Amino acid sequence: MKEPRFLRYVKRAIEDYEMIVPGDKIAVGVSGGKDSVALLRILAHLRDYSHLSFSMVAVMVDPGWREVDVGPLADFCSSFDIPFYLVRHPIARIIAAKGENNPCSLCAKLRSGLLYGKAVSLGCRRVALGHHLDDVIETFFLNLVHAGYLRTFRPAVFLERMGIHLIRPFSYVPESALAHFVAREGLPVLPPLCPYAGKTQRAAMKEIVEFIAQRYPYFRERFRTALQNVSLADLWKQRRPKDDHGELGL
Repeated sequence: MKEPRFLRYVKRAIEDYEMIVPGDKIAVGVSGGKDSVALLRILAHLRDYSHLSFSMVAVMVDPGWREVDVGPLADFCSSFDIPFYLVRHPIARIIAAKGENNPCSLCAKLRSGLLYGKAVSLGCRRVALGHHLDDVIETFFLNLVHAGYLRTFRPAVFLERMGIHLIRPFSYVPESALAHFVAREGLPVLPPLCPYAGKTQRAAMKEIVEFIAQRYPYFRERFRTALQNVSLADLWKQRRPKDDHGELGL
């Protein structure tokens, strides 16, 4: 594999947030989409060709929205000596029974719980997700527009209740770089499993981010820099005590 230019951003994020320590066993959450498949390939490369010493497994949660052939993904994992685990759960049926008008949050919580539970059962200390810089920015706008918060998710966080570290090595990497990498390497990408793909509030935020970036090409990089250069003295008086609202469903 020819090392992609964005690999330096992955290494920087891992170093900045101490995402991986020697001896770690990492469960990579896999949806079959381009981001998680790219994460598998990049982590496998770092496992084999960097100073980082860790092992990894792939865990995919099938929510039962539609039939899916995971064969190509399982074969891909096998080719890089990554054990592949498939967790099937009737999430789609549960959501249908509840009559949810906006099922994304519940679906995300159920999938996360299953992923974390499987990771713990496999003896993994860390769970890696494929969220990238665009996800960071879109989540910020989702909270701003729909909840009135200035917040987004962190590149790394310890989930005390589960006893695991959640890491996002692509937090500094724009989505376009991952799309180019996946196409160049011919990585196996499964068709979208979610029937709501492209119809969510997040999809609307993606359009806003792209609109701004077209006018200001360095917008994404400047946004990432801004998250690390917050002028706390200029923030307004807070209306409620500062607290941790937990990880948002993505």
